[in-house]
Amino acid sequence: MSQQEQKGGNLYKVLTFVFLLAVAGAIFMWLNTKSELNGLLAEKESQRVELQASLDKLMTEHNQLKADNTGLTASLEEKDALIQAKAEEIEKALRYKWSYFKIKKQLAELQEVSQGYLQQIDELKVANQELTDENTVIKGQFAAEQEKTSELTKIKNTLTDQVDKASVVKAFTVSAAGVRAKSSGKERITDKARRLNKIKVCFTLVENVIAKKGSKDIYIRIAGPDNKILAKGLGDEFAFTYNGEKLQYSIMTTVDYNNEALAVCSYWDKGEDQELVVGDYKVEVYDGDNVIGFANFTLR
Repeated sequence: MSQQEQKGGNLYKVLTFVFLLAVAGAIFMWLNTKSELNGLLAEKESQRVELQASLDKLMTEHNQLKADNTGLTASLEEKDALIQAKAEEIEKALRYKWSYFKIKKQLAELQEVSQGYLQQIDELKVANQELTDENTVIKGQFAAEQEKTSELTKIKNTLTDQVDKASVVKAFTVSAAGVRAKSSGKERITDKARRLNKIKVCFTLVENVIAKKGSKDIYIRIAGPDNKILAKGLGDEFAFTYNGEKLQYSIMTTVDYNNEALAVCSYWDKGEDQELVVGDYKVEVYDGDNVIGFANFTLR
């Protein structure tokens, strides 16, 4: 082999070695770059997971806060809508191209809005508690006033009842008896059922300064031994109202009462063909809704 050929072979070997060395260097650099790239990708994914976790935690706490205070959050719908929109914006950004520092800043802004939301709820709670306490006080005062009013009403009703009872004009010395009246005007007391033609009822209305003055309709009921009322008829023209009930009367007499003692005598007239049974008779005297006197007599 000539010296020239030997030199050419050595050059080839050198060039081959250099090429292989360059290739090895390029492969090493590529592997090193790939490793760094994978590291960067892993770090970015770790950052994404961290940011996503922060977002999820923040929104979970926010939604739980809203659920726990449904009665208060109705007035905060606008702020809640803003929080939900910002969270959705961050959620979308994390799925595409994103910057760690930009997302971090958006999360900080969202946290600030969420804190404002929490603060407003706390303020509403305080205001609501104050209203509740005030309402409790007012209810207590109202209940006390109601109780007081109730007691005053009871006292008033009691006094009214007492006045009403005190204002009733009583009839004292009530008496009743059969009478045989003559055409001359003379009359004679008799207890013979066949001989009498009238029943005379007398009483005295007592003095009562608080009673109502003026005209009074006094009703007298005479009941025979069979408890039938000696009435002129069964129609309403022979009845009066006593505590909401229609009662037949035997005698109705109108007196002018002036708060002074007043003697009254009235007569029941026996019909021409009317027969009275023998036995005990009862007399009741009425003034409106009050029974003011009683009497008894016997016919033979």
